[in-house]
Amino acid sequence: MSTSASTGSCVFCDALAGADAAPLVVHRATHCYVILNKFPYSNGHLMVVFNRHVGRLADCRGDELN
Repeated sequence: MSTSASTGSCVFCDALAGADAAPLVVHRATHCYVILNKFPYSNGHLMVVFNRHVGRLADCRGDELN
């Protein structure tokens, strides 16, 4: 898991809660949100992140994966 240097918490949970990364969130949905990478490897790079904190993809529920 990635952690935020300032809080020690998950950077993705911080973004969902409206912390420092909130301006990078470009879309919120029922089970996930889309966030821009603060330091992208290529232009337009983005990530889709689950709203619920899970440690592994295998821990996701069926409705979260559809």
